[in-house]
Amino acid sequence: MTPADEMTAAADKLTALAEAAQKSLDTEEYWTFYPKATAWHDGLTNGMGGASGDLAAALPPAAVTELARWLKSAARDAREVGSDPHALAVARVINGQP
Repeated sequence: MTPADEMTAAADKLTALAEAAQKSLDTEEYWTFYPKATAWHDGLTNGMGGASGDLAAALPPAAVTELARWLKSAARDAREVGSDPHALAVARVINGQP
């Protein structure tokens, strides 16, 4: 797998997760107990708590979608001019690779 392929795979994974999370946020009863504008943050910090909840709350579906877009852009760049080592490192972590 090329670096570009790794970044694309990570972007695709994040896109699917962000879409599923947004659907959950829009349709599942759990989130209705919180104000719509802060539901993601409030639901995660309340449900998880601690630093893990704070970290998850800092990455709402919209932020994850933008991260996926960045990885797609980095994959295109990798094919044309070479890979960004930071983008590749992020992709590998997302893909569960060392």
